[in-house]
Formats: sequence, structure tokens, C-alpha cells
Amino acid sequence: MAAESTRLHARWVFSVDDDPIQDGTVEIDGGRIAGVHGTFTSNAHDLGNVALIPGLVNAHSHLEFSDITQPLEPSELFADWLRALVRHRRNRSESVVNTINHGFRESARSGTTLIGEIATDGWSPDAFADLGPRMVVFRELIGLPKEQLTEQLMLARKHLEQVEQDKRSNLVRGLSPHAAYSVHPELFDWLVDLAFQSNVPVAVHLAETTAELQLLKNGTGPLVELMRDYNVWSDSAIPRFAKPLNYIKPLAKLRCALVIHGNYLDAEEIEFLAQHPWLSVIYCPRTHAYFGNSTHPWRTMLQRGVSLAIGTDSRASNPDLSIWRELLFLRERFPDVDPRILLQLGTIRGARALGLEIETGSLSAGKSADLAVVELGKSASTDPYSLLFDRSSRIVATMRAGHWFDH
Repeated sequence: MAAESTRLHARWVFSVDDDPIQDGTVEIDGGRIAGVHGTFTSNAHDLGNVALIPGLVNAHSHLEFSDITQPLEPSELFADWLRALVRHRRNRSESVVNTINHGFRESARSGTTLIGEIATDGWSPDAFADLGPRMVVFRELIGLPKEQLTEQLMLARKHLEQVEQDKRSNLVRGLSPHAAYSVHPELFDWLVDLAFQSNVPVAVHLAETTAELQLLKNGTGPLVELMRDYNVWSDSAIPRFAKPLNYIKPLAKLRCALVIHGNYLDAEEIEFLAQHPWLSVIYCPRTHAYFGNSTHPWRTMLQRGVSLAIGTDSRASNPDLSIWRELLFLRERFPDVDPRILLQLGTIRGARALGLEIETGSLSAGKSADLAVVELGKSASTDPYSLLFDRSSRIVATMRAGHWFDH
């Protein structure tokens, strides 16, 4: 069904590309933004005391865990948390497709119009409704023993077989070599080469924990014990004194790649990322806090010019899938950060990280009409960003391509 033409009027309009517009109007025609301005017309639909912002972008999620009602314990030791995650995956009663669909709908209700999703066995395009958020689906590949390499490469190729067909829908495919400690370096290189040949994005978990750094450097630690328990550890697979940088550098030849988490990237790695802006770090604020990690270097990354966006990770480490609540969390914890940057982290920077900034991420003429409606509180402040990021503000409606989602 074609989107109708309409004009939406709000107390504030945040295009992200420019300064906020008071008493602003967004014109929509055929599912695309026709204009954004401060002129009220009689045929505009007045939404009242709200702000219009670009549709939010969740640059990293695992929707397959959307059936989890509260984050898994324990959070103190990452390897033990991974054990709990594996137990949940093996013992759940609901199908993966249904679980993903729950998370998909929750994301839509919370203002998200674009998601970077990590997909494992059992996922299906059928979980994603045509009028739901756009999806960049990264097929997760795991294989440290050499005998698993061929099978994982075949899974990757199968996932990419539908790339051309998906170009006509709201689904984009990519690859996700899971992490430096769970993917044989040879398989990692094969997957990056395949992504390069297929012109698709890559997402990889890197520098997530100190245990990962210990494994890469010395081949020891709790993650090694974990993989021995599951009979997948190979003493010779990962060269000693490896670093996340060894895995970041090959990504530079791609048009678009995501370094997920990056909690413990060092100065050299941050500098390399700053010199390669098509490589993005995806910071998951509340997940990072849940695990009690050391201070994330995201503000240093912003200062150095690293491409940065945010994600929710999953309900296994986060109470919900709301990017808006991630932004409010950052606003409360880091009031010194420019609120303009915060809004960009949840919108245009996420779209850029996923390679879709031409289509979405800002309220700009010609882009898809992807937006969220934020109900503003009753604050007497005249500062638009103070109103927007007030703790009482909430998402009340979501639109993608000119169609309202069902809240």
C-alpha cells in the first residue's frame, strides 16, 4: 500500500542535519520527506507537545534473545554469562523466528526504524514484516577448529545468495565473524574476502573483555576454559601476542564494517579507526554498564574522529531494546557531552555505520520518511535539547517510509 502525503507539525523538529526548528513541519509525499520547515499550514496535522526526530538506529542487536525478561546472571564473569546464554539458547521452548519477531515489534514501538541484527541458526526473513524497521542482517559465523572452516564458509555463502533479491526489500545482508577468540584467523580472512567480493558489510565483536585480550596475548584465561568445556578450543589456532588491531586492519578494505563493543581498544587501535572512517565502533552503553567494564573510551573516540554509533546488544544483557533509553542513559551519565552528538549517535551515525545514510538517519528532503515522535514533558525550559532529553520524555509513535507502526 502506497504511503499517503501528509504534513506533520510539532513543537520541535530535530532534523539532525541542522538546528532544531520550533513549531516545525515535516512534509511527506509518497513515503519520502518532501521538506522540513518552520511554517505552519492549515492542512498540517498538529501533533501537539512533541518532538519529531529521525527514526532511531539500533546498530547492534541479537533479537533471538528477545524472550528473556531480565538480563542473565552472573554478570561478573563474562565466560560464566556466556555459559548461561548457551543454556538459554539450548533450552528455550519458543521458536527463534517467533522470538525475533517479538524483538522486532518491541524495537518498532520504541522508535527504531533501522536495526543491525546478528543472525544465527533458525532465523528467517519471515520474522521481519515488510513495514517494520529496515534490517541489516549479519550472519554469525563461529569456528575455531580448522575442521569447521569449510562448513562455516558455506553457511556464509548461502546467506549471501539472496543479496540481489533483498535489494528490492528492506533487508540487507552482511557477515559476522563472531569474535577474535571464536573464529580461526584463516576463516576470518576468508569471510572478509567474501564480504569484499560480495560488497556487503561485516560486523565483529572485538575488545569486549579483558579475558579476550588475555586469550589473544597468552592463550590463557576463562574464555579458553569455556571453549575447552565445549570442546572447541585449539591451542595452535590463534598466534600468541595477537591484538584486536590484527582483526581491525583487514576490515579496512571493506566499504563498511562494524567493530562491536570496543570496550578495551587501545590508543593505537583508536587512531587506526580514526584514519578509516568507514569502520565504525558500536558502543552498547547499558550492556557495558551491566558487565561493570572499565570506562568505555567512546568520548576519546569522538574527540579523535572515530565513527561511532550505539546499539542495545540483547535482552540477555539489557532490560529492553530501546535506543531512546540508551540515549537518556548517556545524557544522565555524561551531561558534559553535546546533546547534538547524542542524538546523532542514535540516528545518522548509526545509519552511516550500516551503510544506509543516503536513505535514512536524518529528516532531510529526499530521504525515506523514517521518524519517531517523542512526547515532551512539561518542563518550562526553552532549550530544545533539555526538553528532548528530559527523563520524562518518551517515544509515542514511529513511522517508516511514511507508514505508522502499530503501537
